Amino acid sequence: MDFVDAVEATPEIREHLKAGLQAIGAPGRKRIGVARASVLGSVDMDRALREAHPNAARWDYVVGVETSDDDTVVWIEVHSADSHHIDQVLRKLYWLRGWLKSRGRPMDGHPRRFVWIATSRVAFRKGSVPANKLAQAGLEFPVKHLSL
Repeated sequence: MDFVDAVEATPEIREHLKAGLQAIGAPGRKRIGVARASVLGSVDMDRALREAHPNAARWDYVVGVETSDDDTVVWIEVHSADSHHIDQVLRKLYWLRGWLKSRGRPMDGHPRRFVWIATSRVAFRKGSVPANKLAQAGLEFPVKHLSL
């Protein structure tokens, strides 16, 4: 099942699929560059799941990227990257993983990346305790600009 089929098979988000990066809000979209990849579509996860999960720590976006082997699903959180925000972003990641194992199962089978796009400077270094905590959770080190 490709990315678009997976989104369409997921009732909570199917109506929110947009072409290219159109679902990404302006603060995040200007921080994403598309070089060689082909973007298959995007979903504003926060907006799509707001009504069904109003008190959840919802993840921001998902983008499908066509690759040679299989579509890659890039889960994107746009958030300030101070060390005191790490637990907040990790809560969102853990919630997303739980959602993927339950209501989001069609989205769970593709190769994936969990990416944190920093809205300003990154206030901790690679190799630091906070960075290692992110890596152990499977979240990439925050970047100011993401290249797909």
